[in-house]
Amino acid sequence: MDILFSNHALERMKARKIFKERVITIIEQPDTIIPQDEKIRIYSKLINDENKLYLYRVFLKIEMKAMTVITVYRTSKIEKYGY
Repeated sequence: MDILFSNHALERMKARKIFKERVITIIEQPDTIIPQDEKIRIYSKLINDENKLYLYRVFLKIEMKAMTVITVYRTSKIEKYGY
């Protein structure tokens, strides 16, 4: 299935210095996938960056032939998300 990136996601990734390769890795090897609704899924993964543990969250819209990344962020507030 193709992975597409919305303009919003690309802008957020640039501002947050999150590279496409990292996002693709999270989609291919998530720690968890949380259904938000019928088409939206949140892919989450814990990653150690610069000796600090972060939770990355990738919001995807799932359609027949492609997945579109809606937005991406990382947080150090891991406990807030049940980890």
